[in-house]
Amino acid sequence: MTEYQDKSFWLGATPYAENAPLAEDLEVDLCVVGGGFTGLSAAYYLKKKKPDLKIAVLENEVVGYGASGRNGGFSMPLLGWNITYLNWAYGEERAKPAHQFMVSCVKRTKELVEAEKIDCDLEYNGLLVLARHERQFRGLEHDYDNYLKLGMTGVKLLKGDDFKARLHSAAHIGALYDPETAILNPAKLSRGMKTAVERLGVKVFERTPVSSFEPGPTVTVKTPKATVRAKYLALGTNAFTVRLNVNKNWYVPMFTYIIMTEPLNEKQYSSLGWTKREGIEDHRQLVHYLRLTADNRLLFGGRDAPYYYGNQVEGKDRHEGIFAGLERDMKEFFPGLAEVKISHRWGGPVALTLLMVPKFDYYSDHKNIVYGMGYCGHGVALSTSAGLILHDLLFDPESDLTKLLFVHNFVGALPPEPFRWMAVNAIKDSLRLYDYLTDA
Repeated sequence: MTEYQDKSFWLGATPYAENAPLAEDLEVDLCVVGGGFTGLSAAYYLKKKKPDLKIAVLENEVVGYGASGRNGGFSMPLLGWNITYLNWAYGEERAKPAHQFMVSCVKRTKELVEAEKIDCDLEYNGLLVLARHERQFRGLEHDYDNYLKLGMTGVKLLKGDDFKARLHSAAHIGALYDPETAILNPAKLSRGMKTAVERLGVKVFERTPVSSFEPGPTVTVKTPKATVRAKYLALGTNAFTVRLNVNKNWYVPMFTYIIMTEPLNEKQYSSLGWTKREGIEDHRQLVHYLRLTADNRLLFGGRDAPYYYGNQVEGKDRHEGIFAGLERDMKEFFPGLAEVKISHRWGGPVALTLLMVPKFDYYSDHKNIVYGMGYCGHGVALSTSAGLILHDLLFDPESDLTKLLFVHNFVGALPPEPFRWMAVNAIKDSLRLYDYLTDA
């Protein structure tokens, strides 16, 4: 079965050989549920730190099937709405080590790619955050000040000719540049991480859905054809955690959608003036995000983030209205792309928390069951380093990593349906109205 190839450009762009499903009962030291970045990172770093551990990864579909193979391909250090929010919400004393760890995660992604020789089209070019008008640029100036407070001196404000030298956008007047961001092909990275953990002796089983697990000194994990018994369990299921019916009171799966152009010709590419090939977000509440691929396609995503009643994560991978809106926005930004064809359209769920920060913790105080999730759409960097935190939760619970602001943290609580749907959409509608009024 190759239906995953239609889930994103990344997942269908290169050939892939699936692993066989789990077919017989298994006993391991660590069972990892989820074959995305979080689960593969857990397997990688725990096996590196404790080579004697017997580890198995169980993936419902194929590795990278979820957000790890459908995202925009940004490895970035963002926590919360922006750096100003992070400082305001948590104070400099807590924000600084958290942001510094996030920066280290971006660098560690590059180190992982180089150490394991993973071909994933990684480019370490930084990030531009765009301002459409003076009010948004003042917001970028606040962000710049807060970066300096956290000791990040590489950021720059760009306006006028300095901005035009970096990007020819018809809709924006300036930008903030953060050097600590990379772009990459996320499906290639997830598949490369699978190969890396297998070299270490980790067993990876695909097409192996987990129906339930039973906590205890030995955790029992149920799959259609076999049972896994493990001393430790790590959940790396993010938005798809709803399938296990756990943790659902504090996060919601919301969908993000992406369009991608055919490869740009030389004239189209030159019209962008995007010579340094940074990743890009804008300074809206419901952001746009865009980047170039290795073969000079333009990826353009965001604009809206629907929540579907009842925590739905299946069958919502396309939204023709948002796809059409993204195409209009792309051509507003870049009039030189008026004739370019859209070759791919896709979407997928991400896990959002009310406070817009992730959460790493034990499941229901079971100290042998850990998870990391709620990346709020900016999880590539953190999730590919998640195994370091999950290791410490299990084997070094008083470490510095377990004191970061997104470990053992409160992220807010959400009501049950129908009030959940009403609350989430009320918040999102207010953000959409703010963007409409300030973009006018």
